Amino acid sequence: MLGIGATALSAAGTGDETLRLHLGSDGTRFVYSNDGDPITQTIAAQKNCRITVNGPLAAIDGSDQGPGMKDGSIGIKTGGSTGVPCSRVDATEELTVSLEGVPDAVFASLDLEFKGSVQVDVIVSKAGTEVDTFQVRAGGGIVPGEGVDGSATAPYTATATSAEPIANCRNASDAGPDAGPLDNCYLTIEPSASFDAVTFRPLSGEVSLEGSSDFGDDPAFDTIFTLEGFTGELGCTPENSTATIDQGTVYGTFTRLENTDGSDCVLKPYTLTADVGAGTLSFVPVDVDPPQPAAYSGTVKFAPQNSSNPFTSHLEYDQDDDGPLDFVYMPWCTGDPFATPDSPGSIDTSVIPSGHTWCIVSEGTTIYSATQTRTAWDVVGIGDPLMR
Repeated sequence: MLGIGATALSAAGTGDETLRLHLGSDGTRFVYSNDGDPITQTIAAQKNCRITVNGPLAAIDGSDQGPGMKDGSIGIKTGGSTGVPCSRVDATEELTVSLEGVPDAVFASLDLEFKGSVQVDVIVSKAGTEVDTFQVRAGGGIVPGEGVDGSATAPYTATATSAEPIANCRNASDAGPDAGPLDNCYLTIEPSASFDAVTFRPLSGEVSLEGSSDFGDDPAFDTIFTLEGFTGELGCTPENSTATIDQGTVYGTFTRLENTDGSDCVLKPYTLTADVGAGTLSFVPVDVDPPQPAAYSGTVKFAPQNSSNPFTSHLEYDQDDDGPLDFVYMPWCTGDPFATPDSPGSIDTSVIPSGHTWCIVSEGTTIYSATQTRTAWDVVGIGDPLMR
């Protein structure tokens, strides 16, 4: 799973999967643990201190002229009220870190540097929808009787949870600039659900996103996202091409076919999950860089229906899983997807109706019990659907 500009490092896999942001004198980079075979995305400094960070592991975006970096601190290019360029985010700005080619995060530990009487909203979201909002406060930004106090001595740490979303850091005095670890807060956030982006939005004071530079490059103080795990990786051989889930009344099996352009098949990480309560099936292949034009065939089944004649059965899907699109009826293919494939061993993508990424090849309904029937849908597609 290597992308353009990504480098594999050798290391032994230990514990949770993580994405680390390290901004030290020994380099500025994101590192994905990748089950013991780390992948690195370097953050290159620009002469005007503006940075461009756009995958393959993570992206950084911001208001005004966008993100900037100076002396191990990431902020907004316009600088703050004190005129420091690039390294701070003030109350008129916001900064967002988005996870790209890695699983969603379940919690994060953030190395933040403060200036002034700080109140900063930390908003976590998934596919553009807010999951939780936390607030970290320091110095004059702390309101007596509100929030959970962090440690009283350096290194200053604090934790915000979905149940207790306000955290108080360094509550003895206002945070000043350029004081090494004394003006930093190592904030852990524990949301109620997984997320793929975090936004920093100061209400007062200023904040910088860092990654251990004020702690002597100690990686224990990197900004660290702890991630959900992938279900596995799909290739194009009989040994690694198929993924199956059978959970309660939800069943799905998907087989990766050859790439539609005939290019070499490179392993693609994926997640395959079922929500029995909602009656949905999520299949999300994660693109590598350069992208793989992968195609898939599959069979899905959902809860049985009461036997009747005539009966109605239909298959719906959300083309981008948990993205901004909504459920629509999956269309029938306009022809046999295997008769004249785009490349050998793949599918004919022209049979997928315009505006869609998956289509139905066939369906069959059989007796499930004395009073119920169940429908199986055979499908092909090229995206990451959520089906029901």
